[in-house]
Amino acid sequence: MKKIVIAGGTGFIGTYIAERFQKAGYNVQIVSRNPEHISWNPIGLTEALEGAEAVINLAGKSISCLYTEENRKAIIESRINTTLWLGNALLACIKPPKVWINASATGIYKPSFDHLMTEEETESGNDFLAEVVKHWEKTFFAFQLSDTRQIALRTSVVLGKGGGALQPLVTLTRLWLGGKQGDGRQIMSWIHEEDYFQILQFLIASKNMHGVINCTSPQPIPNRGFMEQIRNCLRVPIGISAPEFAVKIGARLRGIEPDLVLNSVNVYPKRLLDEGFRFAYPDVAKALKDLLK
Repeated sequence: MKKIVIAGGTGFIGTYIAERFQKAGYNVQIVSRNPEHISWNPIGLTEALEGAEAVINLAGKSISCLYTEENRKAIIESRINTTLWLGNALLACIKPPKVWINASATGIYKPSFDHLMTEEETESGNDFLAEVVKHWEKTFFAFQLSDTRQIALRTSVVLGKGGGALQPLVTLTRLWLGGKQGDGRQIMSWIHEEDYFQILQFLIASKNMHGVINCTSPQPIPNRGFMEQIRNCLRVPIGISAPEFAVKIGARLRGIEPDLVLNSVNVYPKRLLDEGFRFAYPDVAKALKDLLK
């Protein structure tokens, strides 16, 4: 039985893909701070990685918070440290995993409304999240592993049934507060949880894909259109909009940065499409119909 190691596999996304890999016949091993799982101890980590088909690193403090000095430090250090620990453990392996997929984020790209950002972009953003991703990827690619393909998976907002960004928006919509947020023009890049899993399988099976890869639907959508599709799925006739100042107040009351809602993230998965990956849920209407049924 082939072995998959998932670091940080206890969150919303990690739990989903761990279950899917198990159903696909893999021996799934989880690395986390939970005493029931493999610890971050260097010896135990190396033993877990030995002979694995792949290691997937999802570890890192959630960015869905206010960017206080304490949270900024935790967001950066949790990503850099776990990447360093995994890289050093891989170097110690006699038979290392064939591929190391390290989480990254579409937040590295500068905000855009009319230009689709692909992996070929040379100009990145300059806000806090962009700087985090740049530092994260630099740490990751500093490891030059001759026997392990390295992929930085720049992932957009993952839509799923078990949590994440979708559930708060569903709650607002059911309260008739599911209108556009801000002016509603900001683009939202997103990915269905099942497509996310299928992309991981696709990359593991690939023999030549490495480097930076965008993990997002090929059809990003403006916020106003996304909220309209949620209302349609839930059959809610009215959605009261929230002006920018209200979004900023509401976000801070919920303990998250307003920019996570208001920034325009317009990203396109060029490399996946060029390699022949086919999305099961390329458009948001089909994705929401599946997730909200």
